[in-house]
Amino acid sequence: MSDLATAAFPRKLRRCHNIADLRLAAKKALPFPLFDHVDGGSDDETTLSANTAAFSRYCLKPRYCSGVESVDASTTVLGQRIEWPYFSGPAGGLKYLHRHGEIGVARASHKYGTAFTMSGWTNTRPEDITAASDGPRFFQLQPCRSREVMADMIQLAKDTGYHALIVTVDNPVHGNRERDARSGFGVPPAFTTRAWASIISKPRWAFGTIPMPGFGLYDKYMNSPERDMNWLANQLITNITWDDLAWMREQWDGPFAVKGLVAIEDMRAAVHAGVSAVILSNQGARHFDTAPATLDMLPAVVDAVGDQVEVIFDSGIRRGTDILKAIALGATACTGSRLYCYGLAAAGQKGVERALQLLRAEVERDMIFMGAASLEQVTRDSILNNQQV
Repeated sequence: MSDLATAAFPRKLRRCHNIADLRLAAKKALPFPLFDHVDGGSDDETTLSANTAAFSRYCLKPRYCSGVESVDASTTVLGQRIEWPYFSGPAGGLKYLHRHGEIGVARASHKYGTAFTMSGWTNTRPEDITAASDGPRFFQLQPCRSREVMADMIQLAKDTGYHALIVTVDNPVHGNRERDARSGFGVPPAFTTRAWASIISKPRWAFGTIPMPGFGLYDKYMNSPERDMNWLANQLITNITWDDLAWMREQWDGPFAVKGLVAIEDMRAAVHAGVSAVILSNQGARHFDTAPATLDMLPAVVDAVGDQVEVIFDSGIRRGTDILKAIALGATACTGSRLYCYGLAAAGQKGVERALQLLRAEVERDMIFMGAASLEQVTRDSILNNQQV
């Protein structure tokens, strides 16, 4: 991306030169319970650290005198052509971070040549997102205890023009997020005195967020006294089976991905259930600690199922080189949400645009260093485990 494009951002975003800078800007903008919810993981956050550390165990080979001056980083994922191999993954409650919410993220994603995934915990109705921004859209289905509700959601995805269905399966119980427990963040919230003091100290955030937005997909089901936020949380924390997943697949006639798998055995079971893509993800370590870093699992997953389905990589990405390492190890494309959540919290839609601009520029610049004119030239010959060096 050009210097001219960078100059279009507000000064505070021009001072953000990487995702780490946007993270610090988000920390300044948000009350600490909100920041900790976005930033944190479960238990001791061992896997949270491992996800990012895993990338340091690999290096990319620069190739010079290649004559490559410009690159084509485009690829096709879940039936949609995107201009570079990363799309915005699902994240719930985006209006809690900034009033621009899901529409801001969708518009930024489409402006920067990639797809947007609407979370099942969206604050914005899916048809409103469709009307606000034209580009590739994926619909995340959060499994629930009622097949009737799930069938209704799948039909809604069809009716509102979403191009692929992503089912997230790694939330059979609530994860132990100790940062949330200390602040009282939850559904419903039970904020501590310290948390309320932090909220009061961020009036810009409070005026843009209060009254708190609802959940756009589920409000219509919560029309009786016995159906409150506790009812909703109970509905959406469920341990589905492979038969349930196969049933969902039957309801949807387009690209269908299952997100949250790590084990090779589960990848094979998902293929048997009829998915067209697997998303290798430990959910950014937000639910289960001590799971392996997803990058460490990627080569084995690609070897096991990569000739049958798309393998999409998630968790731990902070740099364009991280994306290229995952592609070199066999991923079709990458996804994530923490990165753009930092940008959204820092400066709304413009902050998301800055996050995506930085990542895309890194991918394209580093492909030139690698002598790769297209993504097809980023292969296992392009990457080395540090033990091989």
